[in-house]
Amino acid sequence: MRFLTAVLIGAIIATITLLIVGLINNAINPTPPELMDPATPEAVTKRVEATSIGTWIATIFGTGLGGFLGGVVGGIIAMEKTILASIVVGLVHSIWAYYTFYVVYPAVLWVPFSMLISAVLCSWLGGAMVIHLRDAKN
Repeated sequence: MRFLTAVLIGAIIATITLLIVGLINNAINPTPPELMDPATPEAVTKRVEATSIGTWIATIFGTGLGGFLGGVVGGIIAMEKTILASIVVGLVHSIWAYYTFYVVYPAVLWVPFSMLISAVLCSWLGGAMVIHLRDAKN
């Protein structure tokens, strides 16, 4: 039960972090409202064409930062199986990569793949940091 709780809370932290980074990015570089309809293929195409490289980088950064913080929180809560809990947090968090590919930006393949890698790698790093700090404390 502790493992499941760790994964759930870690994934929530990771998602909140990604959303905060997205809000900050959207405040700096807003997307026009008329381009936010995922049901209209023309709007999606125009949104992808209008998206700056900074927005792509912010998305990947937010996924990585969320994965790291979620991995840290998940690893702390799990206590045992820290790395496994952190990696599972990253895998759950990587659902956003699938969502980004399927709904938001289906034409740009490198972004969801980068999000997947950053979510899993950074969550693993978060768990590894928890283990390192735990070992250094003892």
